[in-house]
Amino acid sequence: MNPSQEILEQSPPSDIAAEAWVIGSMMLAPSAIDELGFLRPKDFYSEDLRTVFTALVEMYHAGQPIDGGLLLKRFPGDEWAARFAEMLHATPTAAHAVHYGKIVAKLSKWRHLRDVGENLIQQAHRAEGEPETLLDAVESELAGVQLTGDDDAPVTLADAAVQAIVHLDEIERRGKSAGVPTGLSSFDEDQGGMFPGELVILAARPGCGKTSLGLQVAAHNAERGRLVYFASLEMSAAELSIRLACGDSGVSNRLVRIGKFGEGDSQRLSDALRRQAQSTLEIHDRSMLTVAAIRREIRKRKKRGLTLAVIDYLQLIAPEDRRLPREQQVARMVRQLKETAREYEIPILCLCQLNRQADGDEAPRLSQLRESGAIEQDADVVIFLQRHEPKDGETHNAILTIAKNRNGETGPLRLDWDAARTRFSVPGHAEFSEYRGDSW
Repeated sequence: MNPSQEILEQSPPSDIAAEAWVIGSMMLAPSAIDELGFLRPKDFYSEDLRTVFTALVEMYHAGQPIDGGLLLKRFPGDEWAARFAEMLHATPTAAHAVHYGKIVAKLSKWRHLRDVGENLIQQAHRAEGEPETLLDAVESELAGVQLTGDDDAPVTLADAAVQAIVHLDEIERRGKSAGVPTGLSSFDEDQGGMFPGELVILAARPGCGKTSLGLQVAAHNAERGRLVYFASLEMSAAELSIRLACGDSGVSNRLVRIGKFGEGDSQRLSDALRRQAQSTLEIHDRSMLTVAAIRREIRKRKKRGLTLAVIDYLQLIAPEDRRLPREQQVARMVRQLKETAREYEIPILCLCQLNRQADGDEAPRLSQLRESGAIEQDADVVIFLQRHEPKDGETHNAILTIAKNRNGETGPLRLDWDAARTRFSVPGHAEFSEYRGDSW
């Protein structure tokens, strides 16, 4: 028998005495149940004590008094009476209930990690399916092992005010918003950019330029030395590189695709591509990415100072459970992306398709977000991009509409679309990157 097999055949880590002290503390001082809110029944290794813990919590929240008589009605018999008396006698003091609870919670996490490892060994031994699928599942399981204790407890308004003062002082010191800029002057000046912890949805019909705009936002930040992660589920990294080079050099993307280079085009493209060698934009061009895989890449780069993540696009993300209805799959992915943005304190710009009802001259509506109303519910900001036919002296040929903004204003912004260079700019600004409002 190898050492690994011997370890797995041993009993999982647990402390039955600490679990009994938790129960004893709850019986001695029922008010301790409020302080033990971080514990869950599954944290108890002893099935009997898990059952008693559940009953005590139910009684407490139902407003029932917790005493020996009522408890014995739920757990009749001399054996239970003896066990309750033993736990009360063995509990040193109810004042240490939280300490006992933390011991139980910590060992519960060790058992969870052990289960994940054992499951990994079993599935890896069978060697069925794709290794990446198993890796994504393990990543999701490990991400679910949350730290418990006082760290996730609610904060007082006084504590929140102190944090707000520090945040406002930082904004005043920098003289600008704490948001991550898009490079569109009108948006950055009016909205302050995109903020850490926010999920920003950029939605459009196919062919309206949402990939181009998402890529420009990513490049705008990377050109200023910020680390940006771009998950491309549709286009290859080489295609995106050429698109950026065409926008940077002024060479028509269409002419490049058909191989008709003008005088000096090759040199301008070469110069633009050489400038990309210094870029901090990292492109992940893999189809069928899952949210777990994207989350893993974000976590790796957060340690290196990741500022922004861009995903192109939502409907191409592979669902983790294909048995669910499509609407539920999309809803779960949107919720996971929002949780990822909050956990790693970065804005996530996720591109999204609108359904066919958005075709036409009217402004798109939130109800036209394709496949899920959860996008409208969970996103912090929803932006629509649409082409516009200039009329009555207008010059702009695209409109960016902020349809939802959890922390700001909504409304339309005018844009100019350069189809040859696949670039957007703000009217009055010759180049997308001319806006210098961001100084960090």
